[in-house]
Amino acid sequence: MAGERTLLDNPTALVPDEVVESWKRLTASMAKLRRLSQQVEKATRRWDLRLLRQRVPEVAVTAAEVEAAAHSAEAALATWNTIDALSAVSGYAEDIARAAAQLRLPLQGEFPDYEAFPLKVTVDLLNEQVTISRRKTTTLEPTALMREVQARHQALHRSSFNARRFMHALVGAHDLLKEAGRAKGMDVSLLAIYDMLTLRSGTGDYTKAEFAFDIYRLRRESDMLYDGRQLSFLNGRKGNIPVPSAKGGADLLGILRLVEVAGSD
Repeated sequence: MAGERTLLDNPTALVPDEVVESWKRLTASMAKLRRLSQQVEKATRRWDLRLLRQRVPEVAVTAAEVEAAAHSAEAALATWNTIDALSAVSGYAEDIARAAAQLRLPLQGEFPDYEAFPLKVTVDLLNEQVTISRRKTTTLEPTALMREVQARHQALHRSSFNARRFMHALVGAHDLLKEAGRAKGMDVSLLAIYDMLTLRSGTGDYTKAEFAFDIYRLRRESDMLYDGRQLSFLNGRKGNIPVPSAKGGADLLGILRLVEVAGSD
């Protein structure tokens, strides 16, 4: 994005000055080569011989500059990696927090483990990558990284949600578990329901955080009435899942209770 400031403009101690400078030299020479390439391409289409006689030699010189800058950047990277800068992690963590605040991203947690509900974000400097829930990214620059998290966070919160379909899945799992004797009266463990939903879908890609997010949206967007029964999410003695509350904070929910409602559809 034009005008966007990144780590190249304001490096922290996480990345040594010599490495950042090698990046700057390389990107500057590559930008010059791109400009020359565009001019040469245009000149060849127009058979502009005078411009070609001027620019082709410059291309050769600039290409050599790019090669030299690339070797310099390669050498700088070969003698350094992020794990060498653990003493600078606090500054890097501050940059992440600052970038999240500037983007108004509801990021919680402490380095290296964060959450932007329902996304889990783990920074792994040893392997020079970040995991955003199940997806990995090699973007480490704080602002660029938080923009990736923000994009996924917004996509999730703006995605369509079928409350009836989710209630159908919950009620189906509840009834199967109750038939199997895994219920206390009308109450069935949410974790047991989650396990059944992931088992029936044949995938482990549906995380507990996403399950909690669906419960959050169901409570927010639905009357929670399904097939003549009222769905109630309640606190359990153990195995609770934190689900954001409409009043702020989070409710610890561990069981699903279904209650027959007279006169409902």
